Amino acid sequence: MTSPSGAGAAVPIPLPPLEMVLLRTRPEALAAFQRLGWRPWASPMRLDAERRRVLNIDLTEPEVAYHDAEGEVTAAAHVETDRGGLVTMVEVTGAGPVEPAHVAAALLGVSGKPVVSGGAEARQWVWGPEAGGGASVGGEPVRLWVCQERAYGERLWAVASIVRHGGL
Repeated sequence: MTSPSGAGAAVPIPLPPLEMVLLRTRPEALAAFQRLGWRPWASPMRLDAERRRVLNIDLTEPEVAYHDAEGEVTAAAHVETDRGGLVTMVEVTGAGPVEPAHVAAALLGVSGKPVVSGGAEARQWVWGPEAGGGASVGGEPVRLWVCQERAYGERLWAVASIVRHGGL
């Protein structure tokens, strides 16, 4: 599948551009996922503990999930809001591997050099102010963190958030 962001980055699941998720109300943000075929979360009876851990939903319940053609959950997303009710963080976890630069292009609509760290067991890529990135939503800087862990098959795990500093 190709992300609708127009960046042409191939990702195994459709991801809405961050402009459609961050600094929106929870219903607006979740609707952006649903327009791309994501469904409201309902825990499948056959979802075992191992699969829940791979999808990073062993401790929290996501709001939406993406299913493959056989009906298996292949990705889950969770959002958090500020006191004003606007989404300031979105977490997306997929069951399969994804190239981090493709995730950045799909969500941010831009590329650029991330700050990269980690080793063979786990690596992270960070796009945002600390990497000299200028991505923003509604005039506020955005940070995108992508992690791959060998223990979980290099699966997609991405967190995008609005970067706010004290007093904002």
